[in-house]
Amino acid sequence: MRINLVWKQYDVLIVGSGGAGSNAAETASEMGASVLVVTKDPLSASDTKISEGIATVRASGSEDDTEDTLSENLLLAGGDLPDANITSAFARDSQMAYDKVRANGLRPKISAITKNPDPLPLPMGGHTKRRSIGHKNSGVAFGHANWNSIVKDTKIDYKEDCWLVDIIIGNNKDDTKSIVGALIYDAQRGELLAVVCASIVVASGGLSTIYFPKTDTMRGNTGDSYAIAARAGAELVDMEQIQFLPFCLTSPPAFEGLLGGEPVTASYLGVLRDKNKKVILDGVYLRTRAECSAAIMKAVEDGRGTKNGGAYLDMTANKRAPKSGVYFMKFLKGSLPSAYNNVRQAMSKSESQCEDLWEVRPSAHYMMGGIRVDENCCSIGGSKGLKNDGIVGLFAAGQAMGGLFGANRLGSTSLTEGAVFGQRAGKNAAIHARNISGMNTLNKRLFIEKAKKVNSLIGQKGHLHASKIKLTVQKECWENLGPIRDEERLNKTKLFISKTRKKLKNVKISNSTKWNQGLIEYLELENMIDTAELMAIAALERDGSLGGHVRADRPNISLFSKPYSTIVRFLNDGVDVTRLPRKQTEIKKLIKFKFEEQKKFLGAKILRLMPMILKDRVLEKRYKKIMNIQKPSITVQPGSVEAAFGDRKIL
Repeated sequence: MRINLVWKQYDVLIVGSGGAGSNAAETASEMGASVLVVTKDPLSASDTKISEGIATVRASGSEDDTEDTLSENLLLAGGDLPDANITSAFARDSQMAYDKVRANGLRPKISAITKNPDPLPLPMGGHTKRRSIGHKNSGVAFGHANWNSIVKDTKIDYKEDCWLVDIIIGNNKDDTKSIVGALIYDAQRGELLAVVCASIVVASGGLSTIYFPKTDTMRGNTGDSYAIAARAGAELVDMEQIQFLPFCLTSPPAFEGLLGGEPVTASYLGVLRDKNKKVILDGVYLRTRAECSAAIMKAVEDGRGTKNGGAYLDMTANKRAPKSGVYFMKFLKGSLPSAYNNVRQAMSKSESQCEDLWEVRPSAHYMMGGIRVDENCCSIGGSKGLKNDGIVGLFAAGQAMGGLFGANRLGSTSLTEGAVFGQRAGKNAAIHARNISGMNTLNKRLFIEKAKKVNSLIGQKGHLHASKIKLTVQKECWENLGPIRDEERLNKTKLFISKTRKKLKNVKISNSTKWNQGLIEYLELENMIDTAELMAIAALERDGSLGGHVRADRPNISLFSKPYSTIVRFLNDGVDVTRLPRKQTEIKKLIKFKFEEQKKFLGAKILRLMPMILKDRVLEKRYKKIMNIQKPSITVQPGSVEAAFGDRKIL
């Protein structure tokens, strides 16, 4: 059997239909471009849709929330690895981009006083201002808006059940590389689509499924965007920086890996304990996700982990406080409602009411590195970061792009990232397509060669199943590319990848054309292997602990050391890795940042040492302030509108 090659021509191809992809498609279409959206999942089914639905909108909580303030928050949290031009673009566009998504049906929580979208009562981790807006129906609200942005526009064509196989690149006379199109497997129709286009926007999500089931994200996140772009010649940045959520569920199996809470969930008195109930980390609510994840995994490796390979999150002290305990429960139930709902369904009543300890474990959540782009989402490369040194016509947005978060992603920023850079990518992709209109971008030979390669896999004889090999890759990545790494583990991963790649020729693939699951699994496996190799080599180059990258055999990189990003690319059948120097934040700002951080920890320690009666009074006052409660007699029912404190009518 042979899969037929079907030709299509568009100005812009969008890969992915989540927050970034839908925004890119809508914007490109508004610019007059002909647009095709392809996605392997149902339209708008993405991490965006299953998220907590909290977005960062500058100045939503205070008028003095400047662009510089938000940009600085991103740079400091990211260890100075983010690109300052990209953080500035994010800060500048967040309001406008959010309003555009809102016009497609987004339902923010509205303040009864201001009648405007109401940010959460506390700044989320790393933010210095209240600017995180929650939404009714959580991420489903964004998924609905994403769906509207594509379907309502009759100029946008879309195809579900489609896998991106390869990006087709043309080599120009001036040695630059440019987009010619892409080859796509349409599983539903059993066709190979040769999409001829001037611009491609890669917005196909992250790589968390290389850690499955230890992830709370969509199961289709197999690293496709990074592997395919890298094979086409694109550079990738900060591929060692993976964000692990520390407080995910360990059991039952149906809930394994799902989000149970964030560090802020622990509130003022929460601590982490090992299996013997000994404290392994205090002041949890002030810690980063990476610190909490590393503490849990260190306990596990030392033989002090719980029976399901995690640790105990102990919030019982919050609950026991006679007066403030009531407000703590209201805070817990309302701050991250969908996460708390996971807890209510998976745990016993005493656990979900914080009368007993929660058994938790890290799960892979977000990729902070990605395809190297500029603030306009254009692929760039080389020491100077020029477009001509990247792939001309290639754009990236959402988790597919790197450069915004560096070593750490601030809470609530990912949904806004998808809107801001999805819109920027769509706009600039359309402009690029317009500027080269009339040029002959069609080179059938390049497409035919790629199609022959795919068809050579159809009916491949072998004794191995790609789906089973995927499980070994997932296990390897968790053990050696997970929350804690060292040189031995990373080198072990490199060797494992080399051996696993050789197995591809022995993978059995049926000769069917429609819904060839063997072919689909093969394509995803190949992407997982390539992505894991790029991650491992970047992780070896980052020879100290920083942000989401924790080296057990190396000390933490000092806040005051010269920052650099890792750049990886495929070169001559191998991986080339270099360091890209980044501009360091002014020393006086770093000192101020460190001072404020230490002041918070000192305050937390003093609070813990207070006698209960005094501690209870202090906390009661704090909860009332942050939740704007003026009538303490308010009762809150789990699952009610009032449980989401952003919806309160009494403010």
